[in-house]
Amino acid sequence: MNTIDQAPFHEPLYVKGTFNGWGDDTPMMYMGNGCYQAIVCFSADLHHFKISDQQGSEAFSFAADKYKAVACELKQLLPLIPAKGIGNDLTFMAPETGLYTLSVYASDESVEIVIEAGGENLDSEPNRELFNASFSVVADQGQVVGKGRTVLEPEPLFEALAISVEQSAPFVFGDNIDGYFDGVTHGYVASGKYRHKQGWYLGAMASFVDGVLNDKTSAPEARIYPYGVTHAFSNGSDDNIEETFMLFSGQQSRQRSAAVRVRADKPATLAIAPQLNLAIDSSSVTAFEGGVVYSLANELRQPGTPSFIALCANRAFGFKETTFDETPDLKDKLHLSGHHVKPLLTSTEPQTEMTIYMAFAESEAEAISQAKALVDNDGVSIHLQQVYDMLTHSYVWTSDREYNRALMWAKASGKVFVSTEFGKGIWAGLPWFKDCWGRDSFIAVPGITLVNGDFEDAKTIIDNFASMQLSDESSVNFGRIPNRVTSLTNIIYNTTDGTPWMVREIWDYLRYSGDKDYAAAIYPVVQTYIAGIEKHYLDEHGLMTHRDPDTWMDAKLEGKLPWSARGTRANDIQALWYTSLLVAVELAKLTDDVQGSEHYQKMAEQVRVSFQNLFWDHEQQKLADRLYTDDQRDLQVRSNQLMTVTVPFDNGLLEKAIGAKVVKNAVSELLLPWGIMSLSQHDPIFHPYHANRNEYHKDAAYHNGTIWGWNAGFTVSSLIGYGYADFAYQLTKNLSEQILYLGHRGAMSENLDAFLNEQGGLTPTGTYAQAWSVSEFTRNGYQDYIGFKPEMLSGKIVLAPCLPSAWQQFDAELRFGESNALLVSYQHNEQGLQCFELQYKSHNSVQLELHLMAKDKAKYQLLINADELPAEVKFDPANTSVTVNGQCRDLVLVQPSFVPVMGDLSFAEPNHSLAFPVLQGQHVLQQQVERADLALAAD
Repeated sequence: MNTIDQAPFHEPLYVKGTFNGWGDDTPMMYMGNGCYQAIVCFSADLHHFKISDQQGSEAFSFAADKYKAVACELKQLLPLIPAKGIGNDLTFMAPETGLYTLSVYASDESVEIVIEAGGENLDSEPNRELFNASFSVVADQGQVVGKGRTVLEPEPLFEALAISVEQSAPFVFGDNIDGYFDGVTHGYVASGKYRHKQGWYLGAMASFVDGVLNDKTSAPEARIYPYGVTHAFSNGSDDNIEETFMLFSGQQSRQRSAAVRVRADKPATLAIAPQLNLAIDSSSVTAFEGGVVYSLANELRQPGTPSFIALCANRAFGFKETTFDETPDLKDKLHLSGHHVKPLLTSTEPQTEMTIYMAFAESEAEAISQAKALVDNDGVSIHLQQVYDMLTHSYVWTSDREYNRALMWAKASGKVFVSTEFGKGIWAGLPWFKDCWGRDSFIAVPGITLVNGDFEDAKTIIDNFASMQLSDESSVNFGRIPNRVTSLTNIIYNTTDGTPWMVREIWDYLRYSGDKDYAAAIYPVVQTYIAGIEKHYLDEHGLMTHRDPDTWMDAKLEGKLPWSARGTRANDIQALWYTSLLVAVELAKLTDDVQGSEHYQKMAEQVRVSFQNLFWDHEQQKLADRLYTDDQRDLQVRSNQLMTVTVPFDNGLLEKAIGAKVVKNAVSELLLPWGIMSLSQHDPIFHPYHANRNEYHKDAAYHNGTIWGWNAGFTVSSLIGYGYADFAYQLTKNLSEQILYLGHRGAMSENLDAFLNEQGGLTPTGTYAQAWSVSEFTRNGYQDYIGFKPEMLSGKIVLAPCLPSAWQQFDAELRFGESNALLVSYQHNEQGLQCFELQYKSHNSVQLELHLMAKDKAKYQLLINADELPAEVKFDPANTSVTVNGQCRDLVLVQPSFVPVMGDLSFAEPNHSLAFPVLQGQHVLQQQVERADLALAAD
């Protein structure tokens, strides 16, 4: 038996779960006699958690079952086992909101957990005097400036984008450095935390008008904006009162900061109390001119993590460290911990508005400087201007209001994931995938950076990953960029598609920017990648080989065996390999590498011929998902096949007629109105539901039926490629509703169950916010529906609109080159004519190539010289006649209609009459995987 002086484990334990974003901010204290304890404030809800060390290592990750979730009941001991995994959480349904004590008892024989109601919730006796001071303030007032032309002004745009909710709804904002605020409206307990890699800075916040709490739990309305969240109160009168929280972006300044603003119709004493993650006994507070700064005790500071928090306001204010006796709402409503600091900032004169600013920094001087600058420069106005400029730098606004809202929110949500934690990159998803994944980053680059005109961000992300390319020729990962960067010392290379996605986006960046100097600089990175494939992964057909789990369908049973085996050659991997070779051809030409150009062109041609011959089954008219080692086809019907017609820029991997059949096959069998399934429901290993099933672990379903939001992107692209805009737009409209009204508002989840739930609704699963989900939605709007495809290295701009009939009008500002844009205004008039007004924002000699689609979905080309701009183009889809500035012009057919091949498309429907084998037993697929002769793929 352990004694009070000897802890059972040499590693500290933590409680990590949904209540704290799976962070490290809830350590368990060793109490002696084998007992660890933590006091947690749970809301009256279902919570998932695990007990683990800080790293989540194999030996110190405790759950109650190896595979499934197990519920904890009050006052009942539950045995624990070391069980690292996904989906095997401990769960607890808190009967009421309040503090709960979690106790873990460890001995040589067992580890057990028990949860009991109650815990410390009293004012601690502090080891220092509570701070009290007053400050006079002189603050400037800024202004948010609009863009003019057809772009909405700031206030109308923000109001158009407001998502109004009357009850608790989740949201998330990012600081674009290494932190994010995950919160919910209409609450205090578990209502949100500003999180970073070591824990959290800022939690709930309370505001008061004349000493009365603005109670968010009973607020009649909350409005979620791209810049922050506003709660509206009446406080029993006709007065309008608002409280707004804003997390500021530090992308340009690398400054972490936030603001809380309270407004009232009539002058009143205004006050704000923010919850800071500082224990009163382990922090000190001092005044500076205009505010105060908290300092974390020196022994608790960690490198790279802010240890100083400066607070100030834009009005004269009093600062006081209050107590539960003085401010009982902090205990009764917010359920704050007694040992934490409780700052209260109160206006010294009646005001109609007060904003407090909080700056989080690694030095006291930096925190003070940032806080002063926020007051002096009106940080709120700067923040609003930055958000407005981000939303409108490139711009699309159509006659479909709900689509406009979803598109703008997808933009805003995409920016949440841009970080500089490991160099400039894009987090994959929140809260679990707050890492920079090579694959995810480059799938997300077009929708998060390129279509928005953020070319420098795209280039920096490429450079960051390119700098980590593996150069050891003897390594099987030679030439690859990381699959995942979890820290600057933990870089993992275990994927085959991350690097070709980067190569694809190198060319995408060059198409948008026209940066020929960069083409020469990045060419060696592409050459190294191809050399790695030639050395380790090339077969006799010129195709790229790979392990079973090394595609994006990478889930593994216990980290070893593939749930969705797709070796040795998957169809999407060959599309990426083909595209990489074509990019290499173009880069070779730009750098006068004649030998390289010929070599890569020959390789690409071999891939094209081999792919169509080996993957296309002429007899069954189906495309294989992969080839086995002996070149036999696996004809599983998966969504990946659509990438073969969308990943290559020239769409030349398959003959267009075969591509049309691929699209028809895939959407007819896989596409539901709310997303495309990752596997056909007629397949014996199809899983109709993803998580929280008794029959199987959720990773079994992950890529075997579950819907992925990002797959909708290449689905829409493939449909647009053949002119099926209205059919694609039905899916897009459903995605719009998901973005605006499902889960975290404005964001989009990683996954959905394939089938609807018992109430007929969608069930989001996986991460609550996923980068490539929203980025693909944004990309579809610009690259597919609007059809903007700049070819700056070829000296032309391609505009190939394929418009839903619901769009009677749109205005667009489409970025390319250095600070230039194509301005487009479109109307569909009563006579059925499509009318375009086209001009460049700045003078440019680039030719405009306009593609127009006839009524039968055939596509035609119209060339417009730069000296003809601005131009008015009128096109009649019925008779394919066109005028430019009133003059008739000839059209050139560039793609015939494939309607005779594809016909009328329709969505698949869930077939509940099928007897799905995976629901008829326990761990059906797992048993198959364990029995199969599959190579271990441990990394």
